[in-house]
Amino acid sequence: MTEPTQRRVVVLGAGAAGTAAARTLATQPGVSVSLVARTDETPSNRMLVNKGIAIDLLQPEQIALPLPGVELITDTAHAVSTVSAVSATTAGAESRHSVVLASGATLDADVVLIATGSAPRALPIEVPGATQAQQPENITTLHSLADGVRVRDALAAGPSRILVLGGGILAGETASLLAARSHEVTMVTRSAVPGAGAFGAAVAQRILELHRSRLDLRAGRSLSEVKASTSGAADEVLVTLDDGSRIAADLMVVAHGTVPTGPAPWASGLEVDARLRVPGTPRVYAAGGVARHRHPLIGDWRIDHWADSAAQGEHAARSVLHDLGLGEDPGAYLPATMHATTIHGTSLTAAGLTGPPAADRVVSLDPLVVVHEIEGIPVGVSGLDAAALVPDWLGRLHKPTS
Repeated sequence: MTEPTQRRVVVLGAGAAGTAAARTLATQPGVSVSLVARTDETPSNRMLVNKGIAIDLLQPEQIALPLPGVELITDTAHAVSTVSAVSATTAGAESRHSVVLASGATLDADVVLIATGSAPRALPIEVPGATQAQQPENITTLHSLADGVRVRDALAAGPSRILVLGGGILAGETASLLAARSHEVTMVTRSAVPGAGAFGAAVAQRILELHRSRLDLRAGRSLSEVKASTSGAADEVLVTLDDGSRIAADLMVVAHGTVPTGPAPWASGLEVDARLRVPGTPRVYAAGGVARHRHPLIGDWRIDHWADSAAQGEHAARSVLHDLGLGEDPGAYLPATMHATTIHGTSLTAAGLTGPPAADRVVSLDPLVVVHEIEGIPVGVSGLDAAALVPDWLGRLHKPTS
């Protein structure tokens, strides 16, 4: 009797999408799974970097991810190449892949699932001093476990002057957490209504009012110059804004969003189809922050938060199993995973696509619940202190209203 073919799937990236994909694949007989993390990386829950590590509530080992029972390789994936090989079990050629690792080792794979995530967006290089500002310890992003430890250590001496650049979810949540711990927080946002691009104007306007009541908000401003200098025994960051005002801080946190990052030839991310396959490259899939999606109604979209990345990873794994003849077709992926955060004591709950080009439709004022629609079809929902109401909309997302 012929032994069933064992398929090797190599998952690149050990964050939310990668671990969810590996966990799903590991349950299927006939599939062997290798999960490739970055060199020296301890796979960790990135959601807890700012609200656990940075504020010294948790230790690094407490946010380590529970990994599925698969081979874990901590050796950064640098490139993926595809070759065609004659199959002994089919009439033609099959695509096989070779993954080149940082160490120079290679992994052969029948399927590659890319879930390498994103990198934090750096300061604009055209801002004077931005290039030199990439090195000092008191200027940091808040994306990795190492970033969280850096912020924790910088604040260990007690209340500090903190400058947060950005107005999205990470920036707002981080500024809120630090202000609640008696730090002197200044928040600089390029948008006059910070967060409007992330969760729509109606919710963002309420959050704007919360920020104004709890910290020094400089909305609608941008950097003209940044300097990291030594004043006496302490390092400080000196920033000049476009209106000429100056801010001195002990620590500057840059939270200007993320950019996708992947192995060559997809170093800046890759486009996926509705089932999270990479068009034109058989048996290569992508999920999470590295993936760029295109939809006839929604347009081009990319979501880079933990809950949706995990949902994408599981969906991509189910697409892999279907294409290998080992599972049902999971259908098209559309974002509808609920996630939540707290900003200045107010909970923000959301699901789906909640920013432009969707239009806001307020369905409740107290508590605030907003449905985000494109051509009358709900594609997202968000609410403030509305955790009991937002789930009612999950089953209605991406469906025509009657």
